Amino acid sequence: MLERADDLLRGPSPHRARFACWIARSSFELLVAGLLVQRDLDPGSASMRTRLSCLQVAYLDRPEVAARADYIWARLSQACHQHAYELGPTVHEARGLVARVVDLAGVIRVSVEVDA
Repeated sequence: MLERADDLLRGPSPHRARFACWIARSSFELLVAGLLVQRDLDPGSASMRTRLSCLQVAYLDRPEVAARADYIWARLSQACHQHAYELGPTVHEARGLVARVVDLAGVIRVSVEVDA
């Protein structure tokens, strides 16, 4: 899904940055659910704020995971919501957010391999 966000950022749409952020946010939500499942926690239908709180407890041994997740969620949420008094995210900002989601996914893959 993140590849699609990257493809959108190269496209001609004037809304491509916001579209890419929406896709990155959806991917991020799946990633957080996967992180909780890795630690034997069922995210169920909990809100994202609740999931992020659970992530802090589940990854006490890796506090940077929860800190990164909190930051990414806040920035993606801001980028996905449009307000008349704010500019939308730039393509550069959207690329950075997509990259942060990819980086967090990479950190998790490494931790899974180490734990296995």
